[in-house]
Amino acid sequence: MSSTLQDLVNRAVFYSTEVQTHFGALIADAEWEVDFSSDPHLTFTSADGAVLRTRPHLLGSESDREKTWLWGWENVNDFPDAVVGLSHDVRKFGAAEEVTELTTAELSLDEELALRLTLAAKEATGKWAHYPAAAGAGTTVWLLVDAAEIALPAPQVKVSVRALMQGLTQTTVSDHRAAIESYVAKRGIPTAELPEGGLRMLFADGSADLSFDDQRRISNCDLNEPLEGEAAEQFAAADSTGTPTEAAAASVTPGATSASATEETAAPSTTTPSAPTPTPEEEPSRTESQPVDEPAAEATPAAEAQADEAAEPAAEAADASPEQKRSEDEQARASEPVEPAEEKTPAAEEPAKETKPKKKGLFSKLFGR
Repeated sequence: MSSTLQDLVNRAVFYSTEVQTHFGALIADAEWEVDFSSDPHLTFTSADGAVLRTRPHLLGSESDREKTWLWGWENVNDFPDAVVGLSHDVRKFGAAEEVTELTTAELSLDEELALRLTLAAKEATGKWAHYPAAAGAGTTVWLLVDAAEIALPAPQVKVSVRALMQGLTQTTVSDHRAAIESYVAKRGIPTAELPEGGLRMLFADGSADLSFDDQRRISNCDLNEPLEGEAAEQFAAADSTGTPTEAAAASVTPGATSASATEETAAPSTTTPSAPTPTPEEEPSRTESQPVDEPAAEATPAAEAQADEAAEPAAEAADASPEQKRSEDEQARASEPVEPAEEKTPAAEEPAKETKPKKKGLFSKLFGR
């Protein structure tokens, strides 16, 4: 049975949102550098010196100048297979599922395309964290990222409700019900059917009752904590039957692969020299050949206070259409200052970096918006 790009986005969006929020808290305010050699690594270094070394996979790149997306598997710059190998798995998956966007080397760009292709690639590969890295000349290189530290903790009701509400602001989700069913399956969250087609998500610390309209969109979300009453009995019954919460989560945490993905181990080996970067006078031939320097924006921590704020107005957020939410989010981001990209100087001559104001908003960097 074939899929569409929208089907893949629906199945990936909520789990991806929760992973990105967790990932963002790990790397908030961190400096980063990437190496696209035969031992690829993406390293984040915080202000206090803590280092998170991750394994990047070059998925593809978008060019604001040419208004196109180029898949990494086209590999016009001859990167090692360790860098672009996973993108080939995405292409094979796309061929099997008859998703032309995953098998067409270059695509005309629109506002959401890079994010939607990345969500589809996550569903295809089981790699659930991504990082869009600014590469100069209006180019962004989109990376899927592996690291043991990105694995999610046990599900919590406020965190999951926040993932649903935030996920609807990221891109078009055509079938909310199907998207939630995919999310709870990935996350191992027990559910119970409610009257009139509603769905209850069950957690150790509470429950969330979801209602849907006739177009399968979320119309109301009632969050309850602590877990008690009928919901507590339902959770206990699900737990006694061995609901595979941990197993389900493990099957989709970073490092897992789909049937079509045969990626090598994510743990990087000994450091090797970085791939050479073009000299300033050279015109980069295409997106992957750009030197990767400063990120376009910084992530903000996923604090518990944000979970509380997201959970309380959940019903109101659900009533609004995804288009309205995206419009409000874009207006908020439009008020933020835009910082020009800086050209990276050789290490020996690199000046001390100035402290930049933190970006505000809904993880605009990590979600690719």
